[in-house]
Amino acid sequence: MHLKHLRTLLSPQDGAAKVTCMAWSQNNAKFAVCTVDRVVLLYDEHGERRDKFSTKPADMKYGRKSYMVKGMAFSPDSTKIAIGQTDNIIYVYKIGEDWGDKKVICNKFIQTDGASWLFMVICCLP
Repeated sequence: MHLKHLRTLLSPQDGAAKVTCMAWSQNNAKFAVCTVDRVVLLYDEHGERRDKFSTKPADMKYGRKSYMVKGMAFSPDSTKIAIGQTDNIIYVYKIGEDWGDKKVICNKFIQTDGASWLFMVICCLP
């Protein structure tokens, strides 16, 4: 396997762990990157940033810094993305087929076991 650097998506920043997770869509047209700020950045197949949205905590009373995003997975049709968080919840966001479509939460799965969220991220999408 040969790897080739094509471009830099995020500029280098001071500190560690600025990116918590990444995922490619099934059709290879979208690439999602979640930063430590809990913001999901969406890139097209050419590496151009096309969209972004903020994730939500399970309960707003604990604040935005009460959780971290630990995993993401696209649906097979690449119109939804499941996001597993450390506050034991999985949100499924409908991101749409076109760039600029409104990002809305269409499902949420509350987990009683913190270790089961990874299994749900993979299995919860149709």
